[in-house]
Amino acid sequence: MKLAFAAKRHYIDGRSRVEIAAEMGVSRFRVARMLDDAREAGMVNITVRAPGPVDADLSKRLQDAFGLRRALAVATPVESPELVQQYLGRVAALLLSEIAVDGDVIGLTAGRTMSVMARTLTNISHCDVVQLAGVAGPIQSTAVDVIRRVSRAAEGNAFTLYAPLVASDKASARAIRRQIDVQNSLEQINRVTLAMVAIGSWAPPDSEMYHNAAIGGERRQQLLERGVQAEIGATLIDTRGRVVDDIAELCIAASTEQLRAIGEVIGVAGGENKTEAVRVAIASGVIDSLVTDCELARRLLSA
Repeated sequence: MKLAFAAKRHYIDGRSRVEIAAEMGVSRFRVARMLDDAREAGMVNITVRAPGPVDADLSKRLQDAFGLRRALAVATPVESPELVQQYLGRVAALLLSEIAVDGDVIGLTAGRTMSVMARTLTNISHCDVVQLAGVAGPIQSTAVDVIRRVSRAAEGNAFTLYAPLVASDKASARAIRRQIDVQNSLEQINRVTLAMVAIGSWAPPDSEMYHNAAIGGERRQQLLERGVQAEIGATLIDTRGRVVDDIAELCIAASTEQLRAIGEVIGVAGGENKTEAVRVAIASGVIDSLVTDCELARRLLSA
């Protein structure tokens, strides 16, 4: 009866593990075990209806062609940026809830698609959540908001970076990193076991970092002349998939080495403007897996 009660409260009534634990007088970890037991006993039958069909054949071809750990090519009715963001964000939320396990430490960046993912996510294993890069764009799509939403769903600790992604100069960047809260969150990056990151495009520009005022017009032009094509967090990548570290010392974010040390990094990006950015992100080796739309996947495979 306890298993059935916990399962009903969680899956039907939408109560969190913490709320159920308070009702039953047990720990939230005990509730998590009860929910697992209820599923294993066949008491819970979950049917997930994806908002956009994943093309299994195209996904497999993409995975094999680029040596990805996993790839999801999502069909969308049209390739408008807003619609692609909605579809990819929802599928990314389903993927994260499927592969994250209790005890994982999840790292996340900002972005419009990531904001959809965070708003969609409702059920995920108990995990701490870490912000991988400072604030670059509007507050509605910053990683701070993403971290808060995902940590609530995961019922874990949230480690946010109340700091700009790019500082105006090296001295300012060092001063920001010395702030206790910022330092604590940056230290958590080494604990991250699973990351989901947006991929920004610099040519054509479709990136919050590209438009960041701290970079400035002259510095932005210099980076474009260096061939910068894309960014992941604060890692800039050129047209050949090489990392450009010209402004690394100005950034409040996970380093490229820290990103590469994470067990799995899932890139999420779609739309025509992101095609070359996704290509170089894969070539860089920073991402291991990819969630994208079918049209972008076909462009990658046909090149």
